[in-house]
Amino acid sequence: MKTFLQATGSYLKNLQQLFWQNYCRCCNVVIAEDDKYFCSDCWSQLGYCFVDSFCRRCGREISAFGQLPDGCAHCQNENFHFDSIACAGIYKEPLSNLIVKFKLADRTYLLPALEDFARSAVYKADFFNSVDFVVPMPLHWRRRFQRGFNQSAFIAKSIKIPNAGFNTDLVKIRHTQDQTAVTFAERKKNLQGAFAVRNGHNFEGKNVCLIDDVKTTGATLNECAKVLKEAGAQKVFAFVLAVAGQKDKDN
Repeated sequence: MKTFLQATGSYLKNLQQLFWQNYCRCCNVVIAEDDKYFCSDCWSQLGYCFVDSFCRRCGREISAFGQLPDGCAHCQNENFHFDSIACAGIYKEPLSNLIVKFKLADRTYLLPALEDFARSAVYKADFFNSVDFVVPMPLHWRRRFQRGFNQSAFIAKSIKIPNAGFNTDLVKIRHTQDQTAVTFAERKKNLQGAFAVRNGHNFEGKNVCLIDDVKTTGATLNECAKVLKEAGAQKVFAFVLAVAGQKDKDN
């Protein structure tokens, strides 16, 4: 009887593989059932996107000896309202392609992989045990209606920080021009007055972790951190999947 069940199980497994093959999320080649998300080549390329050493102030990849008391050499003259930042990697291929496909092409099947990347990175953040609320970067209702979901909220819900609650009291109240379509100086002006907190929020004296997919100039994170601190938050941390503009001085 046992041999029969084993044979039946093996047959069903082979039949499942025939009709439901597992594909690499990056390049779409067929991969083994035991491979997780990607083929070996894509895993190798993704390895170059993840970082072990980055500036805790701006998120740029730096050497292990590049951290200064007030950030890194790139961000000494930059002003941030968030107190610290952590990231999974840098914004380059193939990680950048995964993030873009996920949020702009409705490839929600990429979410489990991105969630794994986020969890692995945030557990090593220096603020991991100091967070009261996890807050996703909000989308204006028009943008959310067009996209169908908030990618930052998906990521934020997957991150399990001890004793930290998931909170959506930070909202976007004004639709803004796409940040990629304006200059660095215009980005700040573009975001002024775009965010607010709901009445009855509970941010007073709390430590908040803002969650977003990508940090480019940091203008959006900065404006949200400013609003949260004006609402009484004691500290605001930031976590992103990837940091762009590694060599751009105005990032």
